[in-house]
Amino acid sequence: MLSPPPRDKSSSASPPPVSREPPSLPPFHPPSVSDHSRAPRPFATADLSPLFAPIRITEDGGKIVVALGKFDAMHRGHAELARQASKMGEPILMSFGGMAEVLGWEEKLPVVAPGDRARVLEMWKAACEGKTVREHVIPFADIRRMSPEEFVSTLKDIGVGGVVAGANYRFGFKAAGTADTLKDLGEKLGVDVSIVDLLPANEPGDEGVYPAGYENTPQVSSTRVRACLDAGDVEQAARLLGRNHSLVLRMAGAGGDGRFPTSTATNQYPAIGRYAAIVVGADGGRTPTTVEVTDREIVLEGWGETNGGNDDANVCVEFVGPAADA
Repeated sequence: MLSPPPRDKSSSASPPPVSREPPSLPPFHPPSVSDHSRAPRPFATADLSPLFAPIRITEDGGKIVVALGKFDAMHRGHAELARQASKMGEPILMSFGGMAEVLGWEEKLPVVAPGDRARVLEMWKAACEGKTVREHVIPFADIRRMSPEEFVSTLKDIGVGGVVAGANYRFGFKAAGTADTLKDLGEKLGVDVSIVDLLPANEPGDEGVYPAGYENTPQVSSTRVRACLDAGDVEQAARLLGRNHSLVLRMAGAGGDGRFPTSTATNQYPAIGRYAAIVVGADGGRTPTTVEVTDREIVLEGWGETNGGNDDANVCVEFVGPAADA
């Protein structure tokens, strides 16, 4: 049997266990063509350039407040940005599409599957004053050469009345703008700005997992979540995320015996090893199972007993910790 990668032994303290049954998890609803057609349109006007078209205002006409970031992992820090935005108005996560392509970065699987993002946003709703958190993506190529002032002015032009960002946020051409710049420009241009402190990541036992170059900035971050998954530390990843890490696998190309080629994964899977996991059905059912990750496939043991309630297109698996026999 394959075993998870060795864990750091530098601390004698044991990390606190992650609950195998997170409360109030909504069922997994894989995306479909009809789902996308019913989703709210991010822009109100189709005949304008998407960048400069106004953001669709909700029925109650509340102030649009955007939280700025990449939002790849949708971790606890991102949830805090959304919570702060909801206190100021109608919360929207604003991110920038196509950055990897424009900047020549290596393309990677996302931390959160595209079809699972709505479920995570639903989990945040209670902490966001019951408000629905929307997402709005702007092509990075269209704004990359804007000065910090041009960028904030553009946000105001498309209907943004408030902005929330983390204390380390950088923006504008060549990342010239800082959190302080954002506050100054907000005051100048009449846009409310709130800067949120970074959330510390470390708990006892976490010291051994750092992304390269992040040794002196141990905050909750998507980079750190990726490092934990790469190390097979799904428990620490869960603490950073505020929930168990979920993997969405496409049924197309999978064997009927629960063997999924790694090519069927729609988001990042953990390192080679054996894990305690939960299959989350579209009907809300939650079935414990053991998952083995190899270099070629992801095997859901006891598939005949764990696949009830899944649709014909995808299966969602939550990673809880090392398998009991690992």
